Amino acid sequence: MSKNSDDSMIFVAGTLFGIMAGVILGLALSPRSGKEMRSEIVKKVSSDSMVKIKDGIEGQIGKINDAIKAGRMAAAKRKEELEAGY
Repeated sequence: MSKNSDDSMIFVAGTLFGIMAGVILGLALSPRSGKEMRSEIVKKVSSDSMVKIKDGIEGQIGKINDAIKAGRMAAAKRKEELEAGY
């Protein structure tokens, strides 16, 4: 076998060992069952998503209000110009 082939085999073996060790440690040290953990993750993700959506909507409402204010100011200025015979 060539050196590259040996290095590849060592890498693959090390990767598989690392994956197996991670799975075993994860199962051994997990404080909750899989069902409980999935339920908690779903709650956290949906809670975080709702906060992001709320922040996004509030930001868009602020932009809309700013645009309305700018439009009213521009309309008032144009009205003054027209009344002054501009």
